[in-house]
Amino acid sequence: MPRIELPACFADARQLPALPHDVHHLIKALANDGLDYAGLAQVLEAHPTICSRLIALANSAWINNNGEPVTSIERTCFKLGLNIVRGVSIGLAVMKPFNVNQCRGFDIRRYWVSSMLAAQAAGDLARALALQDAEVNETFVQTAHTAGILHNLGLLCLADTMALQTQEALQLKRANPQLHLNQVLRKTAGTDYCEIGAYLAQYWGIPEVLATAIEHHRHSGYRGDHWKLAQMVGAATRMVGALFKDEEMPSLGMLEALAISENAAQRCFANLQTEYAKTKELARVLFG
Repeated sequence: MPRIELPACFADARQLPALPHDVHHLIKALANDGLDYAGLAQVLEAHPTICSRLIALANSAWINNNGEPVTSIERTCFKLGLNIVRGVSIGLAVMKPFNVNQCRGFDIRRYWVSSMLAAQAAGDLARALALQDAEVNETFVQTAHTAGILHNLGLLCLADTMALQTQEALQLKRANPQLHLNQVLRKTAGTDYCEIGAYLAQYWGIPEVLATAIEHHRHSGYRGDHWKLAQMVGAATRMVGALFKDEEMPSLGMLEALAISENAAQRCFANLQTEYAKTKELARVLFG
């Protein structure tokens, strides 16, 4: 994929947040699908802030904790499960460099719920694809999960670096719910969160496969490099969007291109409906 040029509207905002080295290492380490609980705990021990948030989560009512207090990170990993620990850790890690306080319309809980549910749906769809595509393995499934977490990374960046323009876009979106947020961002900021997210991913050195999914998941006709992953994340985000609007399962032409059956897609959407309230509560526990 060619390098993405930073949009002209960012000419006065080139001091983009840098990804701390320890965060880059964490994201890379968590992508290892061979990690067990002990290995995951060892990776996380170098990130005390994330560890403390995870331990607090493991001891909260969110996990229906009725036993002894959880005091170790390895026990926390066991209690929460690998997918929850991976998702929460990567999500918290990529949020670390940003300050969104100046963008009053930015809803951190909604951002988090969207990221976590998109990750779940993308992972579920990847597993459905694996049943019929021999090239799809557990590494692909984990990549799809991570791509779901990162799909709206650009919105986080815009809320930090272009707070006023992003605030205006969010207000316009609320007034015109039929429009997609990227449409109004184009009007107010001259760019959108897919473009900025992909640029930032490349700037940070995040693998190209993830940058491609970030950039193209809204393009249903995309057939370039890593197109299957991009389409899968796109389908996942549309499912999540339907949940936020309290709508039924949307029509998803991109799943036909992937040859994922309607039944598999419906099961994925049903799983999201089940997890929706729980994920919103997770956001409340994490962010107050």
